[in-house]
Parts: sequence; C-alpha cells; structure tokens
Amino acid sequence: RRKRRSMKDVIAVILAAGKGTRMHSTQAKPLHKVDGRTILDLMLDACQLAGIENVIVVVGPHNDDIRQHLSYDGHALSIELATQAQPLGTADAVRSAFEQIKASKARYAIVLPGDMPNIQAATLKRMMLKRTQKAINCLTVSLDQPAAYGRIVRNEDGTVAKIVEFRDCTPEQISIREIGTATYSVPVSFLETALPQIENDNAAHEYYFTDIIEIANKEGMPVNAVVADTYGEVMGVNSPEELAAAQKWRKKLSL
Repeated sequence: RRKRRSMKDVIAVILAAGKGTRMHSTQAKPLHKVDGRTILDLMLDACQLAGIENVIVVVGPHNDDIRQHLSYDGHALSIELATQAQPLGTADAVRSAFEQIKASKARYAIVLPGDMPNIQAATLKRMMLKRTQKAINCLTVSLDQPAAYGRIVRNEDGTVAKIVEFRDCTPEQISIREIGTATYSVPVSFLETALPQIENDNAAHEYYFTDIIEIANKEGMPVNAVVADTYGEVMGVNSPEELAAAQKWRKKLSL
C-alpha cells in the first residue's frame, strides 16, 4: 500500500481581509453561511480533511467578528490570525502573514481566497501531491462562458505563463476558456524572494499575488495548472446572488 504523504510541511493561508461591500451586509463575507455553516468554516473543514494542520487567516483591522468567531472555533487545526493593515491587494495580504508563515517552518504555503465555500479536500490534496521546491501549482477551471475572469495563458510546454486580467486581454486572449481561481501552492523559499518584487503599477495601485506567476517564469520556475472538476467548487462569493448559487452547488456536490 502507498504511504500517505504527510501535510506537516504545508501551511494554508486564507485571505479573508476583504470588506465584501457587494454583499450589502455589515457581516464579514467569510461569515455568511452556506448550508448552515460559515464560508470560513467550510474552508477550514476542507483544509482539515486534506490533512493540513496549520492555517493562517488574514483579516483586516475591522474584522473583530472573524476574530471572535475563530476564538470559539472547534476545528482540530492550529489557526493563527494575521492582520493586513490596509487593503492594498492580495500580495500585500500574503506579505502581512509572511513572518508567521516563516515561523511555522512550513516548506509550502497554499494560498486561498476567503470566499470559496465549496473547495474540496480532494482538490487541495491534488494540488499538494504535486508540490515540489522547484514549482508552483495554480488551481484553474475551464468555463464555457468565462465572462470577466482573468485568463490563463499557457506556455508551449503546457505550464502557465501568466494570468491576464480581463480588461488587459487581447481579442485572442479573450477567447481562452481557462481562468484562474486565486488558489496557489508556492514553496515558502520562493515566496520570500518573490513577494518583495511585486509592484503596484496597475490601475488599482494594488499588489496582485497573480504577479508571482510571471516572476516565477522569469526565474525559470515552472507554474503547473491543476484543473478543478467544476466551477461550483471554485466559485467565489461576492454578492447575495452568488451566495445563493454557492448554496445550490453545495447541494449538488453532496449528492
């Protein structure tokens, strides 16, 4: 029998500092419920089922509700909080947690957006089975109608070259059906050198974690795509309508 690979060398980083203004609610987005459990708890469930033991949840200074929620948490996980002082983008959020990531002695970080209630433990395992100090794994999904999502541009050898934001796409890139899901596994040693290189010279003046892909390509580190089975598993929740859609998918996934 094959020996199960331990996840002790992995830390999950859940980015939950966003204000979620489109939810039209005073409650933090990760605390909205799908199937009777909060989005955050469902994500922690998936991490725990995947065998990940350590998690950092990145919150904003205003997120006392998330802090309070986690203080009563019943997960058999080691959960730490990191605070992103200002909303300066996803790379800045990871940077806010970096000293804690390093202190954990983990060799790999799996970075997840804080609004993905249906992510499956099997998919996290699949991402981490392919972990190596010499590669990044990026979770993608193919859609019939990819709408305004960032497109995955692949190299000739099938590795990921970059993720192009929809508004920056050429007509040729708009026809690409594969999109990014803002979920990555990255060697911590690479994070340490790449995070300081990410700049905010874009329309939003934010530090985008997606830039790590182009940095990796420049430095000769391959970025592999791990393709999710369904969009329902990786959909984010940004509005009450999407919350209702996530609820429907949850029911399908549990059938």
